[in-house]
Amino acid sequence: MSSSPADSFDTDFLVISGGRQLRRAAHPARQEAYDAEVRALIRATSEVMLRKGCTEVPKVSEIVREAGITNQAFYRHFRSRDDVIVATYEQGMQTVYNYLRHRVSKMSSWQDKLEAWIDGIIAQIEDPRLADLSTVIQWNVSQVAREKTEIEPVGRERIRALLLSILTEAGVADPDRQALFVDNLVTGTASHYMDTGQQPTAGDREALLRFCLAGLGSPPA
Repeated sequence: MSSSPADSFDTDFLVISGGRQLRRAAHPARQEAYDAEVRALIRATSEVMLRKGCTEVPKVSEIVREAGITNQAFYRHFRSRDDVIVATYEQGMQTVYNYLRHRVSKMSSWQDKLEAWIDGIIAQIEDPRLADLSTVIQWNVSQVAREKTEIEPVGRERIRALLLSILTEAGVADPDRQALFVDNLVTGTASHYMDTGQQPTAGDREALLRFCLAGLGSPPA
């Protein structure tokens, strides 16, 4: 894990650059500088969220001050505070997706891939800094009306699509529905541990895997 919660974002690969009505124009020569501004804004937003906790949504003025950039630079990439809050959430989801994909790619059997996916989801709550960051981001996103932002909600879809690919490989019946059930079960379990401040034991993780395998019609030996 990295030394700072904000640095946990995989901003080397940016999927977020604002909505469809950005004020910035496409300019390849400036792309690197533009991407650096987006990274700074996402990290700054997460830092301000952490300081405020689940009490108050960050202001644009606080975000740009933390990022060390101007209001003009902010509005070059995001139309509003809501946009950058949702972008911060989506960038975090992209980080989780990249992490899960890396874990899954190292496994050969579909059962091992499923275990890697489940353990990867649970691992997000085992680092207190990541758990705190996830909590405040989730709270801030819940304050935003999603129809007011143009940031595409792709993160959760990619995470579930990875799970779907595992279940499709396994040949389970109705893989789309099964992926929905397993995803909701595992993420809901992770949310429970995060909300209660508890840490899952090795036995808890094994029981969760066995439950998923049994539900998929493939009980472990």
